[in-house]
Amino acid sequence: MRRLVNGDLGWAACLCVALAACNVNSGDGPHNAGTGGMFGGGGGSNGGEPNIRIDGGTVRRGTIHLVVPAYFAPGADWQRVLSASDVVGMIIFNPSNGPGTATDPAYVTGIAQARAAGILVLGYVATDYGQRAESDINADVNGYYDLYQPSGIYFAEGPMAADCDTLQPEYQRLTTLARSRGTQVYVAIGTRFCPTYITFSDLMVEFAEDWATYQSYTVPSWMPAGSADRFCHFINSVPAGDASHALSMAVGYGAGWVFATDGVQPNPWGALPSYFDQELAAVRALQ
Repeated sequence: MRRLVNGDLGWAACLCVALAACNVNSGDGPHNAGTGGMFGGGGGSNGGEPNIRIDGGTVRRGTIHLVVPAYFAPGADWQRVLSASDVVGMIIFNPSNGPGTATDPAYVTGIAQARAAGILVLGYVATDYGQRAESDINADVNGYYDLYQPSGIYFAEGPMAADCDTLQPEYQRLTTLARSRGTQVYVAIGTRFCPTYITFSDLMVEFAEDWATYQSYTVPSWMPAGSADRFCHFINSVPAGDASHALSMAVGYGAGWVFATDGVQPNPWGALPSYFDQELAAVRALQ
């Protein structure tokens, strides 16, 4: 995964624009990339599931990957994910709304298998939009590294627009803590409102809500073109018949890490979507 390099002129230019005139509630449309167009999944309609096709405009092949929020215990469904390492580039795991208090051997095995397959594995840490006690967040970060060997941390529920500047020092400290626990630690932060946060994280999870909300989503104006690997969209409560539309929107909005599921609240990430095989096939067609 590409890390931001200090002095990167492209990002510096982007941030100058962002800081001068950032309007996070209005996007500027799909982002330019290489060659592409309409790509169809090869999953067929087995079991009554429709084909899923992704049309995100022009995309450079190999830049779109699935990230799977696997908030369920390792087992047969984890193995389905691991067997698709050509498409799945990242798993987020969440044993007990955080790392829990004791090592679960099933997670140890699943994480080791994922990393051996070249899949990033991030531990889920809730930050409650910056309202959770920093000491509790620190405990979760340390807990993941004490109990498991993740590739990194996903700081979920990051700041809202009004809190970006105030909370930036805290999120920088959290990132520093995570990176102190290993080498090449990968950090994701769940926010679309804070352009400067991309300078100290690897990935921004800009959307992790339901399909109804996603239909009124607008792309942050500060997002740079050609940086799909830095942005992620999760969409839940997506009916099978709308999966093509949801994934096409995510790709068209510039996200290189995508996931759609028909799972619903209270835990839409608690199982794989019913159309997971078709979703794999659709993203595989972009490789």
